[in-house]
Amino acid sequence: MVAVNDAVKLKEDGNLFFKEGNYEKAIQIYTEAIDLLQDTSSEQAAIILKNRAACLLKLGRYESVLDDINRCISMGGGDSKAYYRRALAQQNLNHLDKALMDAMEAVKIDPKNKPAIDLVMAIRRDIQNRKDRMTSTSSLVDEMLTSLSSQSSWDHISLSSQSAAIEKKVQAVKNLVTIAASGTTGCEKILARDGFRILRTALFVPELQAHVLNCVMCLIRESLKRTQLCLKEFPLEHSLRIIRQEDSASVLIGGVYYEMLNSVLEDRNYDYTKRILGEPMKKFPVPSLLPTLFSYFEECGQVARGEPLNALINALVKCTDSRVFVEELLMKETMKNLLQMVIDERISYEQSQQLSIIVSKIWTRARINDRWTLNFVKQCSALINPRLVSGEPDHQMCGLRALNIVLQGSFEAGGDVIKDVQDLYRVLSKLLTSPEKEKQTAAAETVALMASDKKMCYNLASQCFNLLKTLYKNPDIEKDVKLRTLVGMSKMTASSGGDIHQKIVAEGAGQRLHKQVKQYLLSEPTEDVKKWVFEALAYLTIDAEVKFDLVMDEALMRHMCTVNEKDPGPAMSYSLACIFMNMTNTYDKPDIQPEMVRLAQYAKQSIPEEHEYDKDDHLKQRIELLVKYGVPSVLAACSSADSERTREFLARSYFGIVDSDSGKHCGSVVQLGGTRALLNLFNANTDKGKAMAAHAIARIAIKMNPSLAFAGQRVLDACRPCIHLIDSTAENTFLVYDGLMALTNLASVSDSVRERIYREGGCHHIEYQQMEDNEALRRAATQCICNLAVSDKIKERYHPEDKESCTPVDRLKLIFVLCNEEEYHTKIAALGAVAYLTSDPLICKSLIRIGSFIDVIKEIICYEDNALRHRLLVILRNMIASDKEVAEHIIKTEIFECLLALKQITSQLPALQEVLDGCMKAARHWGLVQANPGDMAYSFTN
Repeated sequence: MVAVNDAVKLKEDGNLFFKEGNYEKAIQIYTEAIDLLQDTSSEQAAIILKNRAACLLKLGRYESVLDDINRCISMGGGDSKAYYRRALAQQNLNHLDKALMDAMEAVKIDPKNKPAIDLVMAIRRDIQNRKDRMTSTSSLVDEMLTSLSSQSSWDHISLSSQSAAIEKKVQAVKNLVTIAASGTTGCEKILARDGFRILRTALFVPELQAHVLNCVMCLIRESLKRTQLCLKEFPLEHSLRIIRQEDSASVLIGGVYYEMLNSVLEDRNYDYTKRILGEPMKKFPVPSLLPTLFSYFEECGQVARGEPLNALINALVKCTDSRVFVEELLMKETMKNLLQMVIDERISYEQSQQLSIIVSKIWTRARINDRWTLNFVKQCSALINPRLVSGEPDHQMCGLRALNIVLQGSFEAGGDVIKDVQDLYRVLSKLLTSPEKEKQTAAAETVALMASDKKMCYNLASQCFNLLKTLYKNPDIEKDVKLRTLVGMSKMTASSGGDIHQKIVAEGAGQRLHKQVKQYLLSEPTEDVKKWVFEALAYLTIDAEVKFDLVMDEALMRHMCTVNEKDPGPAMSYSLACIFMNMTNTYDKPDIQPEMVRLAQYAKQSIPEEHEYDKDDHLKQRIELLVKYGVPSVLAACSSADSERTREFLARSYFGIVDSDSGKHCGSVVQLGGTRALLNLFNANTDKGKAMAAHAIARIAIKMNPSLAFAGQRVLDACRPCIHLIDSTAENTFLVYDGLMALTNLASVSDSVRERIYREGGCHHIEYQQMEDNEALRRAATQCICNLAVSDKIKERYHPEDKESCTPVDRLKLIFVLCNEEEYHTKIAALGAVAYLTSDPLICKSLIRIGSFIDVIKEIICYEDNALRHRLLVILRNMIASDKEVAEHIIKTEIFECLLALKQITSQLPALQEVLDGCMKAARHWGLVQANPGDMAYSFTN
């Protein structure tokens, strides 16, 4: 029975999400409810399945709609709505005959169901139109396929002398392409006549290859079902035997792969539970396509490789969020194949940057399992390490290129791959001094990436810094090499962090490098130059003097802020996020204990010391300039990044801006798309990044009107981050306080927001904070409850568990006790909350059963503060008006005499007099008091 009640409650929550248009969340709630009912009420399960089907219809997941409605009907829930929704799904899947049967059944069950009646008429029109089209299309398809498969004219044709016959077949395939491109009906007509088998046979005629592949692309486009059939009946291994590098057929085979991958990524009808849980797409797992795809990449040229490789990279970026998917990729040696493509130079520089994201995601998922981690490192090491130790500069260069991809994805992974490589620094020095640009570039990039690690940076600085310096000063060195050496030196310069005593290079080196960086960016601001310059600045801006110089350089800052017009890409987003985190000083700082300082002084050890330019006054001025240059819009442009580290740095930067100067810049952040970006950053981030994004959202909600700062649906979405801050396990009092204040403001917006806070579990955490010893937290939590208490859902939490005895629940006792708290603002908020709660008669009955009720009321009524008196009188008016038993409990005590006295001494206060009159009017209604003629007083009735 408990499971049924919980499921019904979840169903109601799901219904609210459906009304708000949040269909994904409604599906998730309905799914939880269905899981609770697996072994219980089939009646409730059928209703919830029907509701979930309505959400799936809105999202266009028609096959999943069929699954839910079929289950619903099997449980006895086959009403008119169920058949109507299944008819809609069948219609959208082009199963018109089945759709008509379901629509007619819906009308039969409920003859007044007008939408179902209209649907029957619409489907009949569609069927007639289809028949008209099919009559002409069917005969044409039959004719074309017969022409292609005719054995009598196929086996003995001489391609040189029978050009007319070949031309006829070419025209037949062209006609099939036209039919397939016309839509689903044409495609199904071709496939119903064994189209893939006939096309596969025609593929071996050179004159037909391009047209056949065009036809296959049209047939599988945007259809996972037809793509599956293609893999089964049109095996792509056959196509690899006939292609030649860079010819039109190889490009078209690439187009087939592209359409296949896109059909997987864009399909909206795969199982929604898999989508919610993040599992791989079981209907058509991408790994099954990888062996032939990598074989194709080996055979074809750069032009033919372009689109399918981009599609593969996009597929892997999206699918590597699944751990199961990652295991399949590792089993198929995907890492080895991807890095081999880098070594063989079969991918562009931009694609290699995307590969680093895939490496990062695979490594992150692989780390949860020692066997997967070992497999990952083994695949990379087997490809990279033999080349690094080969002694051949060309092989070493190829090994470094592959290593750079791994290092960009994860330095930890790269470190594990090369930990057994002997004389790596010697290899780097050798290639850095090579006269060939490609070798210098690969080595300089490796040094730049390895310098990201502080421990390794010391070794690099001692062995490579002077070499990089010499290389950079060489006038014959290419710009690409100079940029990479510049980044490497910048990272070594910045390795001391913010501690001015830990410099490993000469004082002022950071500022000199900053000037060099500036020259590159201002003279040639290409995307590649920006990428390397921003990466250098990401490390140089750890130096406070560089921060000062940079923020005062308007020309350079304007160049940095031009990236807000588009997505900057993964590498540039990371660098920009890092720069602005450094500029706002929101990086983690060491917690320096006074005892440790004294100990360090005694031991004559260096003590971390903050630079003058990093102190509050300079920081405030720096952030004001950042906002002036439009940095919040750059942060918003970068907020779609996949890297969790990038997202964390962006969240930190946002918090630094909104927290500066008492929230002065919150309005600018909102105006430049900050709220949308912050909500996005909160949804996917590291734990620290989530906290930073949530805190920034809370600060905006505190400093601005939430209904203006978070327009539309966003004001509801802002509730969850603020609730995240006040989790009962949170240890940071400052975060909890800001979360409570933000929720207080949000709760004042509308009943929808108050219900969202309730549904997200916020009430539990708020009530927990009411019991804290910290006075500020207790006050903020009570003020939040005061705003929430307007909602009927919140009032239900204060209802007695037993409606007969009306024994008060603990949370009602707590809020009533706080009415007599010593701290004024807590007291007035608690009284306001109880004033709202007493509009519910059940709560009024519970209140009089609190042992200290009379004493607390008498004490508060004697206060001379009219704001307190007003709230208390509203409570008493509500209680007296709610029920005769409650009214008697109040009137037949000393409280009545207090009310009479108060009426006399507050005769000049109209607001209090109005509420007092309401108390007496309610008491007269129950016949408990009467007005004495000729004066203002009242007395008990006999």
